[in-house]
Amino acid sequence: MAVATMGPAGRTGVVGASVQVTDEAIVMCVPRPETVGKPQSDDAAALVFAAHAESVGGLLRWYRYQAVYGLLRTRMAQADATGATDVYTRVYDPLCQVAASYATVAGVRQCTAERFVEAAQACFERIPAVGRLLRDGVITAAWFQRVVEQTALVDDAELLAFIDAEIAHRLTTMGGLSARRVEDAVAAIVAEHDRDAVTVTREQAKAAKKMVINPLNDTASEVIVTTTPEDALLCKDAIDAVIAGVCRHDPRTRGQLRADAAVARMAGVPFTCECQRDDCGAELSEAQVAARCARIVVHVVTRQETLDGVSEVPAVMDGHGPISAAHVRDLAARPDAVCRPLQVADLADRMCQPGNPYRPTAALDTAVRGLFGTCSWAGCDRPAWRCELDHVTEFDHTAPAAGGPTCLCNLNPKCTFHHGLKTHADGWLDDQIVDANGVVWTEVTTPEGVTVRQQAANTWLLPELGLIPCSHPDTEAGTTHPGIGHAEHAPEQTSSRVQAKHRYRMQRRAANRRAREAQEARVAAMAAADGQPPF
Repeated sequence: MAVATMGPAGRTGVVGASVQVTDEAIVMCVPRPETVGKPQSDDAAALVFAAHAESVGGLLRWYRYQAVYGLLRTRMAQADATGATDVYTRVYDPLCQVAASYATVAGVRQCTAERFVEAAQACFERIPAVGRLLRDGVITAAWFQRVVEQTALVDDAELLAFIDAEIAHRLTTMGGLSARRVEDAVAAIVAEHDRDAVTVTREQAKAAKKMVINPLNDTASEVIVTTTPEDALLCKDAIDAVIAGVCRHDPRTRGQLRADAAVARMAGVPFTCECQRDDCGAELSEAQVAARCARIVVHVVTRQETLDGVSEVPAVMDGHGPISAAHVRDLAARPDAVCRPLQVADLADRMCQPGNPYRPTAALDTAVRGLFGTCSWAGCDRPAWRCELDHVTEFDHTAPAAGGPTCLCNLNPKCTFHHGLKTHADGWLDDQIVDANGVVWTEVTTPEGVTVRQQAANTWLLPELGLIPCSHPDTEAGTTHPGIGHAEHAPEQTSSRVQAKHRYRMQRRAANRRAREAQEARVAAMAAADGQPPF
């Protein structure tokens, strides 16, 4: 593997290797076992309805697409029957005319109507498998529109059919869908299987580098700078490094600070704190800002064979998402790029630092962040390298053998907010499971008893990480993880409140696992008897 990082101080890093993996069907949201049959289950039902009622809108959108697609097919058949091919029929083609009718009745602009008709045509002709996900409520109308846009440049019919099926499979098996996870999954699939579809847009973006000034009103204008993803991230981080120097009494919001700092840097004037206090503790000297900027790094995770040019598997840029193989090779060739190979054997040999069972090694830290890509909490897309690493089953500092191990199976990145929510707010529970195929799953259970399950986002890129055998005992079930035999329970600790909380959460996780396994067994039995159930 290889993990790449890059920054103005001339640093960069890179990760790669290859293993086939089979995804499993999952249950997205299920009530926690102890809430079934209790009043709290009403709260769970209300939460699921409020959160997923938009899926009904997906079904309605599918029927709207079906209706307008029928009109388009009729108009196209009529055009074929007449055979007229003058300049007017080329301008006012069937799609244009159907869109004009739709725009008139719906009260929208022609360009909006044409996008709607084009999406309807894509739903039934270009990406019908993804269209069925819209119908079945797996994705929302907005997510479907992004898939339409991301697959627009795929022009080979057979390849498009394969990409359509691959997208549908990944979206129905990865769990915990969000707008960002859907977009990243589709981008990765298109980048891997149709380089031209990504390269064209990338080359267009490179050619379109520009700065535009748009007046907003009599007191404000906006400055839009178009550049590469990596330079955009470096610019944002550099601005954040500047504003980090203001004192805590500065009255501006973060957005206002960024705007003022960007203008000051571009105009070549000093950026100052606006607290107006005599005891201002701002650290905004050139040396102080330069020291913070020197710590800026952009991380890119890729496979070694992609860097070597023998594979076109895309890479992932932290804070941006998938990028093409050609793009990551360009990044690796930059003079400020540093490539750090990561060997799976390094992880298998040692997960935690020597003499400190709580601290992961640098290799494990990198592997966990690369595998998850973002905060592991469902719905959060905070970049992994801006998160904290969390022991899912809490590490017991008093009796390390009784707590959660420092191991890939028990570590995931969490942003500061969600790390604090799990640790300090009542009723929240998270879990992490590595299935028989080496797929790493996380679960989050809300206080209402709803459990959301999802794959580590970059499983498609680093599937071998979940296959690393763990040698520690499973403190919740009394067994070791795949590849290792059984182990005895660690001695029970009964003294401290923290240890009591650890035991309680372990029991809850174990109950959730039993409920999930029973549910999956029921789903498998239904599939065997009646075929696959609807999503």
